[in-house]
Amino acid sequence: MRDQTIALAGVYQAATMAHELANSGAIRDQKSWQASLDSLYRMEVDSTEAVYDNDMTSLALGLNTLIKSFNKDSHYINVIKYTITLLNLGAKALQRPDMLATIDKGLQDSKVLQQTDDPYNSAVISKLAQVYSKTISQMQPRVIVAGQPFHLKDQGITEKIRAILLAGIRAAVLWKQVGGGQLQLLFKRKAYIEEAKQLLRQ
Repeated sequence: MRDQTIALAGVYQAATMAHELANSGAIRDQKSWQASLDSLYRMEVDSTEAVYDNDMTSLALGLNTLIKSFNKDSHYINVIKYTITLLNLGAKALQRPDMLATIDKGLQDSKVLQQTDDPYNSAVISKLAQVYSKTISQMQPRVIVAGQPFHLKDQGITEKIRAILLAGIRAAVLWKQVGGGQLQLLFKRKAYIEEAKQLLRQ
C-alpha cells in the first residue's frame, strides 16, 4: 500500500503542476518540480522511495492533492481527470517496449544537456517535451490540459507541461509495477488517504 501511495502521489503531483502551469504560467513549488523531473532519471532503483530520493517532503504536493481529491474536493476535478488519463497511458506504455526504448533514449539525450547549476534549463525541458510528443502524445486517450489560452499559446509553458506530464507517466508506470490498478482506486480510497497522511508526517 505504501509503494502504491507513493507512486500515485507522483502522478497526482505531475498532474497538479501541469494544471498550475496551464492556469498561472508558473510553478510555485520548485522542490516538487525538481523531484518529479528527477524521477525520470531514476529507473534502476531498489525501492519506490528512492525514485523520489527517499525524501517524502518532495512529494508533499502530490500527497496533499491525493488526500483532497479522494475527499471529493471539486477544486481538483481537472487534476483528477489528468491523473486518471496518465494512469491509463502508463499502463499502455508498459505494453510497448519499443516506445519505452524511445523514451529511454530521449532521456539519455536530455541528460547530456543538463548543467550543474541549472539541471532543467530550457534545452532539457524542450527535449523532454519532444520525447513526450513523439511517444505518449501518440496514444489514446490524450491528456487534454485546460487553462488560460494566453499560457497555452506560450511555447515555453507548453513544453514545461509536456515535460511534467512525462514525469507523470514515469509515476504511472511505477504505479502499475507495484500492483496498482483500477479496482484499488475504487475500493481502497480510505487506505490511500491514511497512508498519504502517514507519509506526510514523516
